[in-house]
Amino acid sequence: MTLSKNEKVDNSASLVASEEKAPTGATETTPVIIYGKRRIKDDMLEEFKIQYQAFSKSFYESNPDVKAIFAFPDKEDPLVYWHVIWVKSANAFANDWGRPSESEPLWATYKSTTEDPDTLIVYGGWDKDTLDKTQNIQGVRYDFKKCMAGFIKADGGGEAGPALFGFTMRYVKPNQMKELGASFQTVCNLWYEKIPGILMAAAFPDENTPNLVHDLRLFANHSAFLAHVDKSDKELTEAMGIWFENYDTSIPFSGQLYAASTKDDALHTSSIKPSSTPRAQLETFHFGESGMLGQMPDMTRND
Repeated sequence: MTLSKNEKVDNSASLVASEEKAPTGATETTPVIIYGKRRIKDDMLEEFKIQYQAFSKSFYESNPDVKAIFAFPDKEDPLVYWHVIWVKSANAFANDWGRPSESEPLWATYKSTTEDPDTLIVYGGWDKDTLDKTQNIQGVRYDFKKCMAGFIKADGGGEAGPALFGFTMRYVKPNQMKELGASFQTVCNLWYEKIPGILMAAAFPDENTPNLVHDLRLFANHSAFLAHVDKSDKELTEAMGIWFENYDTSIPFSGQLYAASTKDDALHTSSIKPSSTPRAQLETFHFGESGMLGQMPDMTRND
């Protein structure tokens, strides 16, 4: 269920995540995150780097609703780049992310075409208006995911970065998807109340793969990441244990991490049962390293 434009919760529209009553704001998902790979033409890699840098700077500086726009080269294919964009509202995404248009230099560096588009996943508070406005983007297919539990804050929690972005894929036990959503929302309610630096914790079912969910986290900084598992908090620990029982832990979760540093071993193991769960298969990318393109994320920008 998507709330109308006139129904607001902490300045954010709300997508239903569970039947359980959540604290104000704990199901807010107005911000939009666009994520995925884009292919670069064989002979235009250097031109892509120049044009992406120029475009991201212009887009960031001209749009106060953007807090993150950056890209990293794929670990296996140097002609593929992971793109990450965080926009404060669905309208800003729909109205402005029709760019780069075919008339701009960056567009010419992408390999995708209308017949063979790149796919970018859209997470967050999109609605039908957003969907309708993004259907005619040449060479890009947007895959809109519906949130089943969690929140995305529109502010940075008042905490300085560098932020930590986590995009993971996790398998759920057969017939446990509803229980996963309800139990994860309970955890998210506690995180929202207790830890201001958790800026996003949300789960999105994958409609193409049974029992698979996209599990996204955004932390204001590494301290917020460490705080999200507080073993001295009995209520939180018990809620996380109930939530985690719904995952199929025989399959290691996979995905990508973007942070200033990913050396902490806790980033690569289960927060609940690190000794009994297969090690996560995560690709790691570090802000400020030579391969990064775009702007450093600033999650408190214009709060």
